[in-house]
Amino acid sequence: MELQEIEFWENHYLNEIEFLIKQDVDKMMDGLTSKDKIREDWIDVFLKRDKKSHNSDIARGAERIYFWLFNQLGIPNSSPIGADMFFETYNAFVHIDVKTANLNNTSDYKGKVPIGKNQTSYKPIQKNYEVNLPYIYNYNNKLCLTYIINIIHEESDIKGVFLICIPNGLLESVYGDAICNASKNKGEAFRYKYSAYPCFKLLEEKPLRIRILHLSDDFINKEEKLIGFKISEVDKLCTE
Repeated sequence: MELQEIEFWENHYLNEIEFLIKQDVDKMMDGLTSKDKIREDWIDVFLKRDKKSHNSDIARGAERIYFWLFNQLGIPNSSPIGADMFFETYNAFVHIDVKTANLNNTSDYKGKVPIGKNQTSYKPIQKNYEVNLPYIYNYNNKLCLTYIINIIHEESDIKGVFLICIPNGLLESVYGDAICNASKNKGEAFRYKYSAYPCFKLLEEKPLRIRILHLSDDFINKEEKLIGFKISEVDKLCTE
């Protein structure tokens, strides 16, 4: 498969996922905040958990909402190796994982997002990171595509929701190590630094690999505080 064709399909499904969500953003936000209706029934147990598990608990709840929103995307796949949401389409296997970041922890957002070894096929040559997904699945030679939904929050207040496309591993010759930051768990995948080159490098119109799904009122026109760059200045980033 030609590298430009890989980027074409990455962008195609990025657009499709974005459309599924943006056709009713209120539905997404109502779902993500539905936990607040019964907060008094779970908050005491939640607070007793260690702080490291708080984000994972929030992400687990968010995954239920996105499974609901993505019921038209494809057929769910039961493979134990892959992202928490994993769909088969007519020409690809699509992995989607939800990541949450506390506003106080800038190491997990502001231009980068941590990914696990079962959530990417991208393996930088110069770094010793373990990744478990193939570039192409043997079954009908279907392309492996990987996406992240990044939710940035302060307690129960959602500040931003972003959809991010991680390059397929065959694009290592295009993006190299510049898009890889230190892993969150030593040796296991890496933090994808999308701010290093936030566009599809091989596509003529240079569409963004990150899409804004939601911004709270206090971050409208201040998206750089969450994603590390201003959308209005992206042309400069994508031509450097």
